Amino acid sequence: MNIQVERLSAVIDAVATRQFYASLLGYLEGFFAFDNAIVYAFEYGQAPRCLMKTEKENSDAVNQIYQQGAYLEDPFYQALNGGGHGDVFTLRQLAPCGFYQTDYYRNFYRKTGWRDEAGVLLQLTPERGLGIFFGSARQTVGVRYPQLADLRGALTLVKSVARLHGEVVVAANVPTPSAPLADSAAQARYALSPREREIVDLILSGNGSQQIAERLFISLGTVKNHRKNIYGKLNIGSQAELFSLFLSTPLRRTA
Repeated sequence: MNIQVERLSAVIDAVATRQFYASLLGYLEGFFAFDNAIVYAFEYGQAPRCLMKTEKENSDAVNQIYQQGAYLEDPFYQALNGGGHGDVFTLRQLAPCGFYQTDYYRNFYRKTGWRDEAGVLLQLTPERGLGIFFGSARQTVGVRYPQLADLRGALTLVKSVARLHGEVVVAANVPTPSAPLADSAAQARYALSPREREIVDLILSGNGSQQIAERLFISLGTVKNHRKNIYGKLNIGSQAELFSLFLSTPLRRTA
């Protein structure tokens, strides 16, 4: 089964569970190359709520600046309010002229450490929207254009599933966490580089090092170096430990 189809299936399976937003990020990471990600709920008349974040450096104190009012000047938030939803946007598309001289940039954005950003904006109901944002502290956020058409085609389904998740959670009176979701596997995943996450996916799909080298058009030695780095970053010593760590989370499923 195609990895992206598997991941989208995992998102649907995670509806009404605490793993929903981790699964949603797991699906969307196939379309972006990024270092950090954060999911916000935007509700009419209320400050945005952080549903999940996987950031290496950005502190909760910086995110509180956003939630306490900086969001009103956020180009992505303004785009959502202006009807720009159901698509993928980049900071370069939305940032106004002179963005790097604005109060928003000086007082908030530069404190995040993000240098570039892309986001998916979903208007779930007239009163509720969802923003999934991807950032990079070192380079431009890569949007994988060969797959971008597939993402745009899937956004209608993604929006419906996210709306269903919200409605089920409210109907069941399940508290939605206002703090980022604590998920050790999800946090570990985003400690890896995009290439390392790609290799982890292939390992979890049952590929050996030689098969990975052939699929990614890299040498066997490069694959082995990546595996060594992955094990070091995750503080594990074997493939069995890798499976144990990641198969406990719906970010990936095996047949």
